[in-house]
Order: sequence, then C-alpha cells, then structure tokens
Amino acid sequence: MDSLTVAVPVFLASAVLVVLAGVALARYGDQIADITGWGTLWVGTILVSIATSLPELVTNITAVRPLDFLPVKLENPAPGLALGNVFGADMINIFAISLVAIVFGIRNLFGNQPKDTQTLVVVAVVLGIIAFVFGALRDWALGPTSVGAVVIAVGYVVGMKLVYNAGSEGRAAAAEEGNGDAGEQPASASRVWTGFFAAAAVVLVAAYFLALSADGIAEATGLGRSFIGVLLVSIVTTLPEASVTVTAAMRRSYGLVLGNIYGSCAFNLFIIPIAGLFFVGGPLLAEMESAHFVAAGAAVGLMTCGFIIIRSFQTAMLSWLWRLTYALPPAYIVALFFVFQLSGD
Repeated sequence: MDSLTVAVPVFLASAVLVVLAGVALARYGDQIADITGWGTLWVGTILVSIATSLPELVTNITAVRPLDFLPVKLENPAPGLALGNVFGADMINIFAISLVAIVFGIRNLFGNQPKDTQTLVVVAVVLGIIAFVFGALRDWALGPTSVGAVVIAVGYVVGMKLVYNAGSEGRAAAAEEGNGDAGEQPASASRVWTGFFAAAAVVLVAAYFLALSADGIAEATGLGRSFIGVLLVSIVTTLPEASVTVTAAMRRSYGLVLGNIYGSCAFNLFIIPIAGLFFVGGPLLAEMESAHFVAAGAAVGLMTCGFIIIRSFQTAMLSWLWRLTYALPPAYIVALFFVFQLSGD
C-alpha cells in the first residue's frame, strides 16, 4: 500500500471507523459496568483496554513474523518496530490521559481513586520495569519463549488478579445498587455484549488497515521505518485508546478512563511475550537498543507520575504534586526528542 492515492483514503476511512468504534466501546463499557456490577475500572481494565489494544497486538505480531494468511502485511521482520510500538504506545497513552485530565479537571480524573486503581497503576509500572531490566540483561531463551517473557506474562496475570481483588468491595456495592434493574437485565445484557464485541471487531479490522496505511504513507513519503515512521504507526495504533478516553471523560466515567489507559499500558507490555512466540530470532527483549531503553524508561517514568498524582489527592505531604500533570505533555515531547536522537535511522 505504498501509493498515496490508495494509502491516504484508506487511512482516513479507517481512522473514522476506529474513532466511531471507540465511542461505542466507551458507551457499551459503561453499560456493561452497570449490568454486571463489575465497576468501570475493572471493565476498562479487562475488557475495554484489551479491545483497544488489539491493533498493537496485531501490529507487533506481524512486525516480528509477517503472517501469510493476511491479505497485506509488512514485508520483513522488524522486532525493533514491535518494541518501539509497545513502549511508544505506553508513552502516548499517558500523554493522552494527561491532556484529558487538564481539559476535564485533574481532580475529577485523578482524585478519590480507590485501591484497585492504584494497584492497576503499580502493576503497569512494575511490568515496564521488568521489561527494561530483562532488556538490559539481554534476556535468556527458554524454549520457544524467554525468561523475561515468562516473568512479564506471569506478572500480568497475577497483577490483574490483584486489581480484581482490590476492587471487590466496590463491585459488591455496585452490584447491590443495580439489583433494582434485575428484571430487564437479560435482554439489555444481550444487546450490550453484542454491541461491545461488534465494536471491538470494528476496532481490530479498521485499526489493522489504519496501521498498514500509515506504514504505506511513511514509505511513499520517504519516511520509511525511521523514527517518524515508527511514531506515526504508534500514534495510529493508540487512536482507539484515545477515542475511548475522550468519550469516557465526556461521560464522566473516570474509572473507565483510567482502566482503559493503564490497562492498555499493562496489556501492551503483555504483548511482548505473545509477540515473542512468533519471533524466531531469539528473545524479543534482547533486540532492545538505546532508543528502546529511553522509550521504556520514559514510559515507566510517565506512568509513575500518574501514580504520584493520584496519591497527591490522598496524602497531605504530597498535595502539591498534582501539578505534575502539567509536566507530563512536555516530558513526553522531551522523551521523544531523545528517542529521535538515539534512533538508528
């Protein structure tokens, strides 16, 4: 899809579909939280975030091993592109949530967040640190996978269990409040779940062509797989998260916002062991270069700032640190500059 006459219309059409599907995911996510009593944080973490991260999953797998059954695909394995997409997507996610917080109210978004939200943020940060450390150690092969990949996978599963347990009291309270609507729940639940999975399917298909057309635009304009080209792919694969985040914030569903963003950050890191199963060149984390370490470090730092901002509304000694929110967008830009400087292209 190198021709701009083909790539640009496909890009625009796919972008519109992704945004519309993201809006639908936010709406259905809210309804699922009401119907099930799971709460918006858990729905955002385990359902919406995974649905919006499907583009990263497909992009990363096709980057390390082009799949023959796909009608169009990248021509050569590019593990660096996969790793850059993971860490770049996590950076962009925090950039997006900081802008949303500034527009919709920092206290509204980060204030009064319960234990499960804080647990989710910590899980995402820890997974980022694990990826950074095993990348620095060049990881060790372990059959078809690697030691680092196994640690990340186990950490993700255990982390999600901790998030679920931390929010058990809140979900029980929400379930009690929703008991009055139990008579209409089955019919409404059927429509909502069908709509949610239909929207997720649209995200998966449309975002795949969105990323592919972005790659085509990069190639046709001479950007290729340079830093700018990789950045473009990272931005478009995180468009579903961005559309859900803005829509959920407009609906004042702040638990869904945080669950979607930090759940996506955690799931993006979980993609590393999944993509590693398709990479035949050894441990995927062993392919990390200087630019990847900067991106990974920046992602961990930005996510950690989110935790500090949440705590600033709960701890008097940290109360002034909510202002860190305003530092996140410029910090993201500075990190991109250093990634660019270290990029091999």
